[in-house]
Amino acid sequence: MSIERQTRYIIFGAGAIGAAVGGLLMDAGARVEFIARPLYAEALKRGITISQEGKETFFKTDAVVTAANQLQYGEGDVVIFAMKSQVMEEAVTELAAVCDRKVPVICLQNGIRNEEIAARRFDNVYAALVFLSAVQLDPQRITMPRGRSIVIGLYPNSVDELSQGMCEDLTGAGFEALASSYTMAMKWGKLVANLNNATHTITGFWLERGVADPEMRKLVVAVRDEGLRVLAAAGIAVEPPAGEPSPIRIIDWTNKLRESHKDSPEALAKALSLPEALRTYASMYQDLYLGRQSNEAAYLNGEIVELGRQLGMATPYNLMLLEIVNRMFAEGGKPGIFSPAKLHALILHRLSQS
Repeated sequence: MSIERQTRYIIFGAGAIGAAVGGLLMDAGARVEFIARPLYAEALKRGITISQEGKETFFKTDAVVTAANQLQYGEGDVVIFAMKSQVMEEAVTELAAVCDRKVPVICLQNGIRNEEIAARRFDNVYAALVFLSAVQLDPQRITMPRGRSIVIGLYPNSVDELSQGMCEDLTGAGFEALASSYTMAMKWGKLVANLNNATHTITGFWLERGVADPEMRKLVVAVRDEGLRVLAAAGIAVEPPAGEPSPIRIIDWTNKLRESHKDSPEALAKALSLPEALRTYASMYQDLYLGRQSNEAAYLNGEIVELGRQLGMATPYNLMLLEIVNRMFAEGGKPGIFSPAKLHALILHRLSQS
């Protein structure tokens, strides 16, 4: 497969990630259509600017609908799911009502349950690790401050001609794309990293500020460590075997962050003064900031909490993050209600009472 064959990519859920991937594929010559919420459908029609490393790509399209039943599907179509995990069941049901079950579907999402949800209705399901940041606080502007990696594999653990062909198309669109039979292990590793989406939402920290702040680093490591302990006890791999290519090595990264004891006032000052267009905001932060009413913490922190419950292991960090984030969304608050030190103290107090 290649862009020249005019495969039609249908982006179902054209938020920050979906619109960025679809827009860059379209800019590279691919045929792309979008299924988007009305606000984002209008933004696609007016035009969206994608900013990445000093380069700006502007695209607009009328090839956008607001429901899956507004398109006709056929041979050559590839559907890319890019909505949040909490609405995946609804999206799969909507698509399955109008689409043949043999149409290839790609789960370009955080979390590790989307593929199994899709596999109940579709025969050709592809797992996709999206390891890049996309920030869309304004519907007509997406910033991509870091990362370009996308990994695709035939679910659950193989590769085929289609996964390799999709990677060729994504590489042509400027991504660092890899076909791998270890995609699900990488997605478990990213889940561990994404446990701190809640931490960044509660504290109001963007990623660069969190890395430079010593209290935040301690908290991030503690949250990851809890997740890694639970997954190890459950026998779940969080990365490919040594020697296999992977854009994420969460165990090594966590150890390096743990050993980073040097505090740098200069680095923190630089992070605090970083222009908003260059800041990396967690997707959960963006959802709360924009007033959305649901979040995906149940599919991130909730995975660790539930596995811990099954194994008889305490998970105070992820349980409290889940509780606080859910309350923030229910109350319609904004990011930044606790400092990292205060949040960590609350968790340790909970642990001391258990």
